[in-house]
Amino acid sequence: MSYEKFTHLDCAALTIKMASTRADLDKFSKMQDTKANGDAFGVFLLGIPFSKLSGDHEGDVARLKGEVEAIETAQVKGQCTAESKTTKSS
Repeated sequence: MSYEKFTHLDCAALTIKMASTRADLDKFSKMQDTKANGDAFGVFLLGIPFSKLSGDHEGDVARLKGEVEAIETAQVKGQCTAESKTTKSS
């Protein structure tokens, strides 16, 4: 994902977006971990991973990791620092 998607946001908005995206990433990562544990159990019992039957969240985790990286890059490009969360320099 390109950081340019977030360049229109000021530092405060980038901080809020980052917190939201990281929360989503944490949620989907935990869901994916649960699926992985279920897969191990399924392979042990049936010889096939359960996620083959019910799907997993691997794509969501990958997308959100890319979004976190893009937001971080936008924060660097916008010169967002701990002291200037409310303004974005050009």
